[in-house]
Amino acid sequence: MYKVIQTKILNKCFRDLKTHGKKGRDAITKARAALSEAASEGKIESLQRTNHGESRISSAEKFNLGDGYRLVVQLVDGHAKVRAFLYAGTHDDTEHWLEQHKDYVWVKSDKDKTLEFVQVSEKDPVKTKVVELDLDSPEALRDLPLLRSLSGEEWAQLSIGDDLRKYVMAVTAESWECDPSGVLDYIEENGSTDVAIMFDDFFSHAHKGELSELAFRIKLAIGEASISSGADLVLDMQDPRNSEVFVTWEDVDTFPEDSSWADWLLFLHPAQNEIAKKNFRGPARLRGVSGSGKTCVMLHRARYLARKYKLPILLLTLTESMRKLLDSLVKELCGVESALISVLTINGLAHNVINRLHPAGEQSYVLLSEEKRKKLSNDMLEFVRRHEAFSQTKLTGLDSADLRKFIEDEVYYIRSRLRPSEFDRYVDAKNFKRHGRKIALSSEGRKVFLDAANERIEKLMGVKSLDYEGVTSTAASLLATDFISLDKVGWDTLSPADLFRRFPSYMPYRCVLVDEVQDLSQLEVSMIASHSWGGEKLSDIEDGLFLVGDGAQTIYNKGFVLKSCGVNVSNRSYVLKKNYRNTREIMLAAYSLIEKYEFADVDEDNISTPTRPDLASRCGEKPFLVKCKSFGGEVEFVAGVVQSLIEAHQGAEEDSSYPEICIIGLTQAAREEINSKLSGQGIICSELKQSGGVDTNNSVAISTIESAKGHEFKHVFIIGVVEGAMPNKFAMENGIAREASRLYVAITRGRDNIYISYNTEKDNQPSRFLVDIQDHCNDYLWASGELEANIYV
Repeated sequence: MYKVIQTKILNKCFRDLKTHGKKGRDAITKARAALSEAASEGKIESLQRTNHGESRISSAEKFNLGDGYRLVVQLVDGHAKVRAFLYAGTHDDTEHWLEQHKDYVWVKSDKDKTLEFVQVSEKDPVKTKVVELDLDSPEALRDLPLLRSLSGEEWAQLSIGDDLRKYVMAVTAESWECDPSGVLDYIEENGSTDVAIMFDDFFSHAHKGELSELAFRIKLAIGEASISSGADLVLDMQDPRNSEVFVTWEDVDTFPEDSSWADWLLFLHPAQNEIAKKNFRGPARLRGVSGSGKTCVMLHRARYLARKYKLPILLLTLTESMRKLLDSLVKELCGVESALISVLTINGLAHNVINRLHPAGEQSYVLLSEEKRKKLSNDMLEFVRRHEAFSQTKLTGLDSADLRKFIEDEVYYIRSRLRPSEFDRYVDAKNFKRHGRKIALSSEGRKVFLDAANERIEKLMGVKSLDYEGVTSTAASLLATDFISLDKVGWDTLSPADLFRRFPSYMPYRCVLVDEVQDLSQLEVSMIASHSWGGEKLSDIEDGLFLVGDGAQTIYNKGFVLKSCGVNVSNRSYVLKKNYRNTREIMLAAYSLIEKYEFADVDEDNISTPTRPDLASRCGEKPFLVKCKSFGGEVEFVAGVVQSLIEAHQGAEEDSSYPEICIIGLTQAAREEINSKLSGQGIICSELKQSGGVDTNNSVAISTIESAKGHEFKHVFIIGVVEGAMPNKFAMENGIAREASRLYVAITRGRDNIYISYNTEKDNQPSRFLVDIQDHCNDYLWASGELEANIYV
């Protein structure tokens, strides 16, 4: 076998060709046959070489795929007959791609040995240079300097004079398009021909939005990278550190024909693949930084287990939007095994337990209405205030809003960790530790909230309703055959014989895989672990439980201790450190937000600082940090950039699809206002929790942080990042680490571009978190409909 290397760009080409009907599919078939032939024979003879060859890229071979389609291959090492497959498309698209990649070579970073395909010109700049119009960038960004991503240290290492530096730093997309020859002539006259050639490459990459390529071209210019070719390039391409850019033919040859194997959200890197197909003799846990592919591993593992056992497999997640996404990804990834894989929310599983195990099922109760919830909240406030021991607590000075929040949090804490029959354990402060409270409660104070928890259950019983925690508690009590707790819920007396008679038929899943486990409560984890197969709990059998999560991405104030849930993952805990989703710039900003805080390492018994991510080699824009004078101005800024992104995308794609855009509003008012503004501009919007699936090309998603969890988008806007909204004013008591975590989750939803905006209207203050990320952002002011650099002097 001869080595064949394939860029992931080629797989995007194949995805595009699938939309061309039969001719496009035929072109894919021929290209894949050429891959196989190159791997087995070391040459490609089944396809006709184009008549005039190809000289724009070194050692390039261009083949005719028939019906007006072309394939571009690079003979990386002629002696070993190693080929890299670069591009496939229509004749015109291929010509355009080749013209856009003229004089590109493979450049290797000296620091991390990663590769990038970079323009390195050797000839004098063309005197009549023509630059294509940039139709992809938002109008608001076109007047910004093209080389805004260069750091002060990089400028210093380039060693050019101050006057020339000021000149090139001021070159914008418009000025480069209007007179590129004039720009280069000025640089040549005030610098040298070599400097002009170098900046030609810089501007070309920046103008095309190729910021990773620009970063590598700068490294080459300042001596931190080198050109790789021949046998060395073959080794570099196969280095695991370059698995973001290349895969071998052996990797992709096993992809199922009927799956969209070009979708790299589902691609496994070697370290991920090992975990996905490992056999565990008990529960296992997978942790990982944001964007490390944890969910991807879980999906592949579900498929592996379905094939291994030929029995039902369950994927669990927290939100409905994530359930829809996982469900669509299962269908995208799997063949016939998808029939064995179910996807539910945690709450959905709890409802299923009640339906299957309780004779009366869900017919005997209703879910608590919003009106009744508000009344119950008022009743609980009065109950605590009237309690005889309330005066002995440190809570008497709290106003009604803060006291109400404290009560709701504390009662939730009890009910999310203990079944009603276990509530008395809460009073023992020594053996039942309470994490996350600034105001500690004495034993007498705990009795107040123990009584409040029991009072809430009685109130719910009185209206024959269950709230979210009640559904989980009831399901957990049924699985534990806890008749005392079930009686407290208020249902008719449940006969033990009736319940035990139902248990043999309730073994629905051989394996359960849980996503975002860090956001579950102790009772939810216990409920999952209590499920059984073949008379044994899933927490005790081989491959029974697979828990996936990251403590630094916690967005709910729940928490658990695994050993208290009957789950032991000793020697079966794994960590993924490599971030694949985000650009280096986005991840640097995101990590700077959380690095000084400590989080539960999924399990509350293990508190530590978050894992430092291994950054992707892919570079991009720094997140935009935009100051607006008013909330109206903030909405205007976001709507304007969104409009530009959509117009640029539709112009490039020549259709009515939308780019992947998500707007995360930190308040309901912000979400409603931006929705109204965009709808008024004729832009289709949808709530992410309602849409959810992988098809994101028909609307702009409007979302909370919670609903956006687990998703990713090309462009993400986070609006209203001011004190009181982030961190939330009601969250102060539990510390700000969890709020930092929530913003970290929001930022890491964006693959390529992040826009974070705030306003100084009235008494608004920018979020304290923005200070932590400011050094890793582009800092701008939105004024009079334009972005202006918010320069510190």
